[in-house]
Amino acid sequence: MQLTVRNLPPKVHATLTERAKSRHQSLNSYVLEILEREADAVDINTLLDRAAALPPISATTDDIVAMIRQMRDS
Repeated sequence: MQLTVRNLPPKVHATLTERAKSRHQSLNSYVLEILEREADAVDINTLLDRAAALPPISATTDDIVAMIRQMRDS
């Protein structure tokens, strides 16, 4: 599949080209890598939905501090 980006500001093009060059990649390979990483990332709304579905935690601050100390010391 192909994608065309229109109205790309020259500064953005120059920056991406320089970054690709510094990684010894073509501009196409570098931008494809960025797009793949973005497509694989979980968006914030999905993370918030997952967090909201978790059962509530009834630990106090003292309980949490004790758990952290226990994990650190073991």
